[in-house]
Amino acid sequence: MRCVRTIVVDVDGTLIPSLVDFEGLRERIRRELGVSHELKPLGLSLSRLPLSDEEKQKAWRIVEEEELRTIALLDPEALRGNIEGLRRLAAEGFRIVIATHRSMETLKPVIEKLGLAGYITEAVTRDYSIDRVEQLRYLKARYGDIVFIGDTVYDEDASARAGVEFHRVASHSDLANVLKLLEDRCREAL
Repeated sequence: MRCVRTIVVDVDGTLIPSLVDFEGLRERIRRELGVSHELKPLGLSLSRLPLSDEEKQKAWRIVEEEELRTIALLDPEALRGNIEGLRRLAAEGFRIVIATHRSMETLKPVIEKLGLAGYITEAVTRDYSIDRVEQLRYLKARYGDIVFIGDTVYDEDASARAGVEFHRVASHSDLANVLKLLEDRCREAL
């Protein structure tokens, strides 16, 4: 297996536990906007619904409020393996890149709370594109060979469509193991 030194990591459900109640959030947005769409995946669905700019802004404000609220629930100590794994890889010269459906406004406090601010090479958020395929194509064009780690079937599908190697975690608890696997793979390639 080849060594890839740019590791792209999703946030919710991959780096950290998924603390946002997405079903409750979807229901609130449906109620507030008077729509019956399933809103899955949430961000991409919102971007594609035929809503006015005002309605879209209202929906995104609801999402932002929920994302910001959940930051208080984060326990960095419970995420020590993930944090140390990313720091170790960064210290070994790997690029650590974030690809997330969060906004930069709600990502920065997460990164700061985890103590990862100096270890992240770049972050691509929904401010750039809500479409994961676009995010990954941008990162592939920018860095060449990349590996994406995510937790959903949507992440896996986007990786395939972008032509990017993918590793799926069942939960954030698996991330440290995947990081170690990618690190070991590069050691063996030497």
